[in-house]
Amino acid sequence: MMKKIRAAIIGYGNIGRYILESLIASPDFEVAGVVRRDISNIPTELEKYDVVTNVSQLKNVDVALLSVPTRSVELFAKECLEL
Repeated sequence: MMKKIRAAIIGYGNIGRYILESLIASPDFEVAGVVRRDISNIPTELEKYDVVTNVSQLKNVDVALLSVPTRSVELFAKECLEL
């Protein structure tokens, strides 16, 4: 059996929700966790995943999927490169 690709979702708005659905439906991926600004109110569908404020807080991330506003992509991409 092939190892699943561990994907982090960075940003959990409209696009992030669709990314979560897609990862759950894909047999090749598993959710490594979700990065959100506000972790004080975790949506029910995220309760079984690690929800953090920075991607560096997640373990064994193979790929990060950015679903943040366009003006923030560069900042979050740099954070991912520093891992």
